[in-house]
Amino acid sequence: MRIAVMIIALCLVMLIGLQSCTVMVGGGLGDDADMAAGGAVGIFVAFLFLLGAAFAIGAPKASMIIFVIAALLGFGSGASIAFSDMTVWGYVSSGLAAMSYFGMREKKKLEIKTA
Repeated sequence: MRIAVMIIALCLVMLIGLQSCTVMVGGGLGDDADMAAGGAVGIFVAFLFLLGAAFAIGAPKASMIIFVIAALLGFGSGASIAFSDMTVWGYVSSGLAAMSYFGMREKKKLEIKTA
């Protein structure tokens, strides 16, 4: 489960990052401050996905916490800013947080079994 979280999150980093950069640049060119701010939050969420993927194998509890923070940012910005795709990334991040939770349980079982 932990390897799946890492692979999915790393693939989505590129998608979220490119989409958010496009939205931020488009908002800046069109003088739409809400759209530019939504893009900036999206870039931060992509960074959190990268961090979550980095901790997915070794420290799945930290990965889970990072994905929960990304989900809260996604839901909050998706509801209040014109960049409503952030809500989708909030749901995806919630799913990755749940997968990290199960990965944490899996790691704990393996540690008990080998001890």
